[in-house]
Amino acid sequence: MVNSVVISGCFKGIEGEELLLKVEGLENHQIVKINISKGFQKELNSYIKENDLISIKGYIDDDLHRIIIVTTKITFLSSQKAQN
Repeated sequence: MVNSVVISGCFKGIEGEELLLKVEGLENHQIVKINISKGFQKELNSYIKENDLISIKGYIDDDLHRIIIVTTKITFLSSQKAQN
């Protein structure tokens, strides 16, 4: 079985070791928390702003009855700077 996840959405910030990603649905939206390493956090602070559109590639893991997504790659799809 292959354990791979790809999610696209708007960056909303970082809480602790989790990246907050707003994912739009047909009738509503969800804020998805995605685990990121300290290395990703340092790089993100230099390049990303709130509401930038990004794509996350990673895998699913579990931690005491809680499903978590662990990031392996972040791709920038568009930024607010480019839209202004």
